[in-house]
Amino acid sequence: MLERLEPSKKELITLYCLERFGMRETFFENYQWYIGSKNRIYIGPKKIRRIEPESIGLCIFRLDNSPKPTTNFIQLFGRNFTKNIIHLDVNETKMFCSGSDLEIKSKLVPGFVSVMYGRISLGCGHWNGKVLKNQIPKSRFCNINFL
Repeated sequence: MLERLEPSKKELITLYCLERFGMRETFFENYQWYIGSKNRIYIGPKKIRRIEPESIGLCIFRLDNSPKPTTNFIQLFGRNFTKNIIHLDVNETKMFCSGSDLEIKSKLVPGFVSVMYGRISLGCGHWNGKVLKNQIPKSRFCNINFL
C-alpha cells in the first residue's frame, strides 16, 4: 500500500538530487512524496482522491541502500540537471538505446548518471569509471536507424 514518505527519506533523495545532479533545492516543493512496494518512491499530487491507492504519480526512485533514479526520472527531469551528465555521439546513442553498455572516457565521479544525446535525456546509466552500464529497462530497448 502507498504511504507518505518519511521526511528523512525525502531529505535523503532531495539532497542526492542536489549533490549528484545539481538540481535546485526547491524543484520538488509542489509535489507530495510517497513510498510504495519494493521501496519505490513516487511523486504526485498533494491530495489523493482515492482511499488506499497502490500507486500514484510517477515512480522516480528506488530506495534500498542508496537512492537509484529511474529512467522516468532522468527522461522527465534530466534537462534540469547541471552535473553528472554523459553526452553520447550518434553511434554511442544507437548502441546505448539498443541496450549496450559502453566503454567511454569521462572524468565523472562513479555513480548514477544522466545519459543524453544532444538535449534529449535518454535515461539512467551507472558510471563505474571505465564502463557506462545501461540502466534502461529491457522493455524500452529499441533499434534506432536514424538520428
